[in-house]
Amino acid sequence: MHRLHLLLIVCLAGPVAAQVASPDTTLPAVSVVATRTASETAKAPARVTILDAEDIAASSSASVADLLEARSTTFVRCYGPGGLASLSLRGTGASQTLVLLDGHRIADPQLGQLDLSLLPTVLLDRIEMLHGAGSALHGTDGIGGVVNLGTARPTDRRVEVTSTAGAWGERSVSGLAVGGQGRVSGIVAAETRTAEGDFPYFDPNEGLDGQMVRRTGADQSVQSLYARGEVISGATKAQLAAWLGSAERGLPGSVGRSPNGERQEDRHVRVWGGVNSRLGSISVRAGGLVQRASLRYQNPSLDLDDTGRTTLVSGEVEASGLVGTRWLVGGGATGGIGTASHPSLSNRAEETRLGVFVHATGDYGKLLFYPALRADVYLRSAGVERTISALSPRLGMNVQPVAGWPLRLKASGGFAFRAPTFNDRFWQPGGNPDLDPERGWTADFGAHWGQDGFAAEITAFASRLRDQIVWQPTVQGYYAPENLSRTRTLGVEVSVEKSSIQLGRVETGSGLVYALTDARDRSQSGSSSFGQQLRYVPRHALKLWADAALALGPATRLRLDVGGRFTGARPVRSDGSLDLPAAFTLDGQLRVEHTFTTFTAALVFAIENALNAEVEIVRGYPMPPRHLRLRLHLAFKP
Repeated sequence: MHRLHLLLIVCLAGPVAAQVASPDTTLPAVSVVATRTASETAKAPARVTILDAEDIAASSSASVADLLEARSTTFVRCYGPGGLASLSLRGTGASQTLVLLDGHRIADPQLGQLDLSLLPTVLLDRIEMLHGAGSALHGTDGIGGVVNLGTARPTDRRVEVTSTAGAWGERSVSGLAVGGQGRVSGIVAAETRTAEGDFPYFDPNEGLDGQMVRRTGADQSVQSLYARGEVISGATKAQLAAWLGSAERGLPGSVGRSPNGERQEDRHVRVWGGVNSRLGSISVRAGGLVQRASLRYQNPSLDLDDTGRTTLVSGEVEASGLVGTRWLVGGGATGGIGTASHPSLSNRAEETRLGVFVHATGDYGKLLFYPALRADVYLRSAGVERTISALSPRLGMNVQPVAGWPLRLKASGGFAFRAPTFNDRFWQPGGNPDLDPERGWTADFGAHWGQDGFAAEITAFASRLRDQIVWQPTVQGYYAPENLSRTRTLGVEVSVEKSSIQLGRVETGSGLVYALTDARDRSQSGSSSFGQQLRYVPRHALKLWADAALALGPATRLRLDVGGRFTGARPVRSDGSLDLPAAFTLDGQLRVEHTFTTFTAALVFAIENALNAEVEIVRGYPMPPRHLRLRLHLAFKP
């Protein structure tokens, strides 16, 4: 009973619950992405990964793509540095993993995915990741999982400035200002970064035996501005946030292809907010998001200059409260309107979506139940109207088998779906307005052990997905999408982490995550691809890291962070006849920090790809060789 009261109170913090602890207190990690109400990750019904500000600093990640690749079981399909970076979780594609911003859906309704390389970490406070089916709680696209990006929130007053310089023209400057008075607080963050990207790499197509050449046409420029304000009055908190982003970059293409001046410009404006309140014993939350984005593609050799524009407006209302003494029950409704215009879309593509959902947490002492059910309806038109509907149930459980032991067992099973994108339905030529949603189920079983700064979790999962949308060549000479593909995925995820190990004057910590993903094509028996591992899905992925901190005096601190990534072989062709080789990369950084009277200065020396490995995440798109980065961070506190 007392746990349910605690959950109800914490829910007032909004989509991402934050914790405040004294320096000598360690509180359990809390997440909302797995249950929609704040719960300890150890007590969630499925695996949850949380990456916080310390993980961002230790990994030296400039973008969300870099951070997820360094510290999670996800595989980031990256088309070279500065190129498109998309997410693959449990063998799914980029459009099959839902990405949220403070609980709001932000994927492009035309493409159905996000470029994670354009999302800077300076705006973030934490990332929560649900592994497995998430449609019962969050709707479409939650097949492989759900990633919730939690933006920075006002805490104590401070001003921070960071400047970075690296190889091949990399430069960046970011700033963060936090302040408030009484019930009102706010935060402003900005970043600008540029890079030439002209690093050397070995091109086997140059000369008789290949030779070292430089990457050309890979320059980029990215700018972001973020602002957030909060007002608290009694049991009510209101917040309003805005994020403006702009990016321009060259598209050099794959190795061996002559640059033809292709370029891409991304622009977006996102404004979102909400109100959280408590009405008696009921917690109520309402919020919404408005998003306007444009994507311009230029190809001088084809005399092509196309711009696509999308608009997304969404809103949600939710209430939760105690029913009896054992159940915390919540439910609500969500709706949205999306539009897209592009020279290759038939007419103006429009979408209206509605969803209703209910979820609950049942507390029976050692046993917790997590049922959830959601119904979604999509009405889409671009000259042809059709309604798409989906029902997504899920049941999860969490049990403590032995009283007093920090061992929790997790089990969950649920259905998930992905609605076709505007491109799938309305692209000309080829779009298919009669496409059905992709549908599938996922089952998980796992065990979590956590005590005294040590946490370990192992999860086994299985999933099947049908009616996957595949673009096929037609006799007319163009590609068209059809509901063809079926997949079966089995896998294991393992994570181990230990913090605050004291070895004399040195404080250390370490951790690792490992994923085995056996994702097989089950579409057509007898075909060359049947039974083969899915393209660009590594069977094995291992990330490990360690840190050591030493106090050199009352005001000076030295910290070393090292991280390694092993990515197994990835099939390039659907018939399994060609693989990209496995690769291991090692990164490290040395941080020297000194506290003065009114500010703290930190100088960071970072090395990436320290072993100088030749790496391609996607065939034909090499990653940079060994290189250095220098970062200066200044933090001022009144």
